[in-house]
Amino acid sequence: MTENSPHEPLHFAIVGQNIGYTLSPQIHRTIFIKAGIRAQYDVFDVNPGALASTVHKLMRNYAGFNVTRPYKADIQPMVESLSHEAIRCGNVNTVKGSRGFNTDYAALRSLVSKAVPESAGKGAIILGSGSAAMTSAVALSDMGMRVSIGCRNHEAGYRISDRLVDLGLMEAEVWDLKPDLAASSDVVVNAISSESLQFPAIECNVAVNFNYGERGMNFLRSVRRMTTIITGEQILLEQAIEAERIWLGRRIDLTWDEVYHG
Repeated sequence: MTENSPHEPLHFAIVGQNIGYTLSPQIHRTIFIKAGIRAQYDVFDVNPGALASTVHKLMRNYAGFNVTRPYKADIQPMVESLSHEAIRCGNVNTVKGSRGFNTDYAALRSLVSKAVPESAGKGAIILGSGSAAMTSAVALSDMGMRVSIGCRNHEAGYRISDRLVDLGLMEAEVWDLKPDLAASSDVVVNAISSESLQFPAIECNVAVNFNYGERGMNFLRSVRRMTTIITGEQILLEQAIEAERIWLGRRIDLTWDEVYHG
C-alpha cells in the first residue's frame, strides 16, 4: 500500500489536451477523502509539444497520473514498462512510477460482463478508430465477441483489425461510418469524441458510450432501441477506481452519489 508522509500530501494528476470538462479531479479527491489519504489531484492541460516534458516531470515527482485524450497512444513509448493490458491495447491511461497501465480495458470488461454475462459469440460494433476504439476492440474480442468497426478513418480502422489478428483474435470487419447506414448488434460502443457528428440509427441490446455529459448526447439520440446503457460516467468512475487500486494497492469503491454529495 502507498502511504503518504504525515506532513506532505501525495500528488496525482491527469494530463490531456482541451480537458477543462474532466470530472476526474472530483472523483479522485472524493476517493482520497473516503480512504483517509492526504493527497491532491492536478490537471495538466498541455499541447503536444509539452507532452514529453510534462510526462517526465510527472513520473519523477508524482505518485501516479492519468492520461486522457488525445495522448493515450502517444505516451506508450515514454514509459519504461507496460502492463499486460497496455501492451495488448497499445495505449496507456494510467501511470505509476514509470509503468503504464490501461484501466479502460478493465472497466469496460467489468461493465459489459455484467450486462452480457454470456458474451461468447455475441456481436459488437465499435464506432471510431482511436485509442478508445482500440481498447474496446481488444477487450470485447477477449470476451469472445465478434467485432466490427464503423469509422471514417479506414486506415486506422484496419490497424485495429490487424492488431486483433496479431493477438490471435478474430479479424474485425471495417466499414464506412455514414449517418444513412443503420447499425444493429448485441453491443454498440461509441468511441468517438464529437458533439456534432451525426450517427446512424442504432439498435442494440447494450449501448456503451465513452463520452459523458453533453458530449455524448448525439450518440444517445441516435439509439432507437436498447435494453441497457453503459454511460461514459460509469466507465470513468470504474477506471478511476481501478487506477486508485494500482496507485494505492487497494480497491476503494465509490458511487456517483458520493462524488456529487460527499
